[in-house]
Amino acid sequence: MTAATVVGFLIVTLISSILSMMIFAAFVVSATTSKPVKVADNTMMKINLSGAVAERSENEEMEAFMRAMGEDVSTLSLSELRSAIDKAATTDEICGIYIDCGMFAASPASVQEIRGMLRAFKEKSGKPVYAYADNFTQDAYWAVADADSIWLNPTGLFTLTGITLQSMFFENALSKLGVEMQVFKVGTFKSAVEPYTRNDMSDANREQMQRVADNIWAQMVDDAGSRPMQRVADGSGIVTPARQALEEGFVSALLYKQDVDDRIDDIMGKDVKFISYRKFNRAVEDVVTAANTVAVLYASGAIDGGQQGDMDSEKIVKELNRLADNDKVKAVVLRVNSPGGSAFGSEQMWYAAKRLREKKPLVVSMGDYAASGGYYMSCMADTIVAQPTTLTGSIGIFGMFPCAEKLLDKIGVSFDGVKTAEHADFGLISRPVTASERAIMQEHINRGYELFVSRCAEGRGMTTDEIKAIAEGRVWTGADAKRLGLVDELGGLDRAISIAGEMAGLANYQVKEYPKQKDFMTQFMEALNTDIEARIVTRKLGSAAVYYDALQRAQHMQGVQALMPYVIIAD
Repeated sequence: MTAATVVGFLIVTLISSILSMMIFAAFVVSATTSKPVKVADNTMMKINLSGAVAERSENEEMEAFMRAMGEDVSTLSLSELRSAIDKAATTDEICGIYIDCGMFAASPASVQEIRGMLRAFKEKSGKPVYAYADNFTQDAYWAVADADSIWLNPTGLFTLTGITLQSMFFENALSKLGVEMQVFKVGTFKSAVEPYTRNDMSDANREQMQRVADNIWAQMVDDAGSRPMQRVADGSGIVTPARQALEEGFVSALLYKQDVDDRIDDIMGKDVKFISYRKFNRAVEDVVTAANTVAVLYASGAIDGGQQGDMDSEKIVKELNRLADNDKVKAVVLRVNSPGGSAFGSEQMWYAAKRLREKKPLVVSMGDYAASGGYYMSCMADTIVAQPTTLTGSIGIFGMFPCAEKLLDKIGVSFDGVKTAEHADFGLISRPVTASERAIMQEHINRGYELFVSRCAEGRGMTTDEIKAIAEGRVWTGADAKRLGLVDELGGLDRAISIAGEMAGLANYQVKEYPKQKDFMTQFMEALNTDIEARIVTRKLGSAAVYYDALQRAQHMQGVQALMPYVIIAD
């Protein structure tokens, strides 16, 4: 009876807590949706450039609820930002854009995406863009480098350190534990397995990583124009004082934040009001005047990685098939932002993309990454568009099986059993693979690689030998990929949408995003179930959470993997 009472009390407490949270959530939703927003004359759209970047963020009600619950939520949605900037260019009440730069860090391709949006805004509208920072991070400065005026706090710092790419290696740790990773792979540059089999980079991996870093830095230097990027990065770049940043031409003036409004009023010759880009998006509705649609399908995250935010290949296949059969959709842009993952899942999405292409134009827009499995699913497109700093290629596959025989021996654990076939116990951590099993597995990996290569050759109109010459698991930047024929054009999502419309022969069309974003209550319930652990880990570990995530992904890997060897971590 005591146990039943305790259990009953816990159940009632849990239900009460959930009901309380749901009631509170309802108040949050009411507070964020009931207030009408009006854009006054002489208004400047304000963008807080800080925190992380996502292709599509959670809806506003969910983020408001999370803030009310004490979560630090500061995600910049590229999709929402793109929509707001596009509408601001043609809205008479908007007189320009003001960017308040905070602790902003993003992958290079995302930075270039934002920079491209701002450049297009200036060219299309002729309206000014102003940017301010208490302290400029390298990524924030890169994003706003084309602004009409760039202001820095007189006591602030300007950080410019260049590019570094690093990998973490676990071989020593695994060896001390008595665990050996048994690897099967194809591709000299396919270095995704190196963290588990080496203590440093191979010569091939070092070569490709240096090439990628050099290309990204060269793009950043080129975007900066005449500013002395290399000299400052090699000198005081870690903590360049504001006065030096002004003298070197990186900023237009030194200004305290509380004086920014007055400076903008002086430049504009009138009193200027401000509205956040998200409120502006709500205030100005999208005008739909066309029956035809260009669909943008977002495919983000590791393929079938099993973690929060990963891509589910089955869901992407269903979306591609639905879009293929939707007569109102005249063209599709597949927005890929993935380092790869399951080779099987990649093949299923490749086939769905091929079927869609047979019915209507298919354009791929590559985000930060579209490598390995991400490239696999993209290669069948009519046109592939990538940013110069997008990481792509990595055409190669691998498989890994841990053997903990030595670890088990150390702790005094042994196994014994019976079997009915030679390889019935294959893959168990209690023993290493045999020579015959290794040969069978390597042949399987070889067949998978040949299939991957043939898919790329078919999609790009190249021979398999031509693909193999640039494959071997090597990662390329978008700029190199275009030179090699893996990418057709350099640019962002807007350019991909424009190409899709042209290919479909559409003079007028609306753009719709897929999959449909989940409503607040759906996201709320999912947060209760699956997102709690991820949020706790991120909150406790901060930027180091990516290493925890990498170990979790390694644990959940199943089958042959088409995965890029590393991710970029920007601090």
